[in-house]
Amino acid sequence: MTKKEKILHSYITNIIADENPKNIFIFTAQDISKLIKRIEKLNIESLSIGTSIEKVSNENFDLFLILDDMRTSESNIGTIKNLISHKIAIFTDFSNDDETNETMLRLGFQTELFDKNNKLKCFSYNLKTYNNKRTWNNPKGWANPENFDKFRW
Repeated sequence: MTKKEKILHSYITNIIADENPKNIFIFTAQDISKLIKRIEKLNIESLSIGTSIEKVSNENFDLFLILDDMRTSESNIGTIKNLISHKIAIFTDFSNDDETNETMLRLGFQTELFDKNNKLKCFSYNLKTYNNKRTWNNPKGWANPENFDKFRW
């Protein structure tokens, strides 16, 4: 097992342990039997592995992982984000890095892992943490005359 695989497997195991998903889809064409052996002791009800997003577009998963051996379009990522799963991790190498960074930023993803030595980068999206509720962003804090002199931007 290469150092890159060890880092990838460790990172995925940590994501699964932290998020505690019941249903997981891994979008890859590579042999991930070592990863499966590592995560099988975690509390997962179903694990699906595939190479086609179109075949799972009517299912819901708690966690959707895209490994760096697969390429996917911006529209497919949008489909995953809007219809299939609210927690997504996309692993990429550093090919087309500027374009990938721009696309991920535009879609609301954050950089979670950056390992230039092993050419591994992970972008993640979690709907629960994407747009946290703010105390000031509610009807009580707006258009109240008692707050007119308190808040100025």
